[in-house]
Amino acid sequence: MTIRWSLFALAWLAPLAWAEAPAKLFYTSQTDFTEMTLTLKRADALQPEFIEVDVTLTPQARERTKALTQAAMHKQMTLYLNGRQLNTATVHGVLSGPGLRFSIPRDQLLEMMPSLLK
Repeated sequence: MTIRWSLFALAWLAPLAWAEAPAKLFYTSQTDFTEMTLTLKRADALQPEFIEVDVTLTPQARERTKALTQAAMHKQMTLYLNGRQLNTATVHGVLSGPGLRFSIPRDQLLEMMPSLLK
């Protein structure tokens, strides 16, 4: 490997080595949600392979969500539901409302359904 290639590889990989890991937001449907609604199909869905989930958070989950999104502002955050990773996104605002909407891949929802029904 030439010196030039080594320097290029180092310059390209260095940001990955120092990249900050995403914040992690964990929810358990049995204890963190007071209501949960699944939208299985919408005519205007941009990504029909995903199921929309609307939830109402418990007061404790709402405070945890607010604190974590405030701390992770403009950084990556990964959402977990019942121990399963759903998605990672950049936090652009503090989530403080009682309601929350996210999406679950259709195939993953089928696997998760027993844990959501408890």
